[in-house]
Amino acid sequence: MATKNGRTSRTPRPEKDELAVALRKFIRTKGADYLDDPNVSSVGVGYKHVDGKPTDELTVQFTVNEKVSEPEALEALGTSPLPESITVNGVEVPTDVIERSYEPAFRRVPEAATPPRKTRLDPIVPGVSVGHTSVSAGTIGCIVYDVDSHTPYLLSNWHVLHNATGRVGDTIVQPGPHDDNRIDDNRVGRLVGRTWGRPGTVPWRRSRIGSSIRRSVGSAWSRTRSGNPNSATR
Repeated sequence: MATKNGRTSRTPRPEKDELAVALRKFIRTKGADYLDDPNVSSVGVGYKHVDGKPTDELTVQFTVNEKVSEPEALEALGTSPLPESITVNGVEVPTDVIERSYEPAFRRVPEAATPPRKTRLDPIVPGVSVGHTSVSAGTIGCIVYDVDSHTPYLLSNWHVLHNATGRVGDTIVQPGPHDDNRIDDNRVGRLVGRTWGRPGTVPWRRSRIGSSIRRSVGSAWSRTRSGNPNSATR
């Protein structure tokens, strides 16, 4: 509020808090009506600006694309004069008009490339994503072959290919569901076995396995689609 000497008087704090609450409610319920004006870019609660500097006087603050006052200029913009004050809860609140326009600000971000180890591969190799359809994803430990039939199998940890809900015959996908949820397109084989063993033991009898797998506490294996003992393709 302006005084006779031109200074802005300070509104007592409790009254200012009550006014701020009333103004916010007014903006939420009535503010959108003012945005129908094509020249009004925003409406809110703010401190009145004088000579480009904010004061401590609360106002209903408008921003406009172009700040004009002449009738001809207003007509050319298809806009109407904004009120000098608005009554809110019985209190006459001054308005403040600031010239400011808003434009969408964005930048194009390239789509992140999926690491090759998390994509569908053919032929499959150790270290790439794999999993039971009910788990997230793990990695293939190695490719093993049946001693007698030379059938290739995928070997991985129990929690990757089997999990608590797994059953022999369940579908195994590559990559795992967490990395690509297109289950029907990513089938790589079916679960054919699982076992538990103590660290340092070799629980298999019919598969050749690498020494790095012998330290696995729990593992499971899946038959691949290929019966070629010289490759593990799908």
